[in-house]
Amino acid sequence: MHWGAGVVAGLLIGVVWLVAGAALVVLGRHRRRVSRADGAGNMAVIGFFLLAVAGLTWFATLLLALVPGTS
Repeated sequence: MHWGAGVVAGLLIGVVWLVAGAALVVLGRHRRRVSRADGAGNMAVIGFFLLAVAGLTWFATLLLALVPGTS
C-alpha cells in the first residue's frame, strides 16, 4: 500500500464529507419533526447525498492507496 500525501488528503476530505453529511441528516430530521411546513426535512436529503459522496471518496482513496504507482 502506498500512503502518500494524496491518500491522506483523500481520507481527510472523506471525513469532512462524512461530518457535514451527518450534521445535515441530523438537523434535517430534527427540522422535519419540529416543523409542519412542507419540505422542512429536505436538508436531510442533501445530508444523505453527502454521506454517499464520503463513501465514494473513501473508496476511490483506498483504490489509490492499493494500486501500484510510478513512485
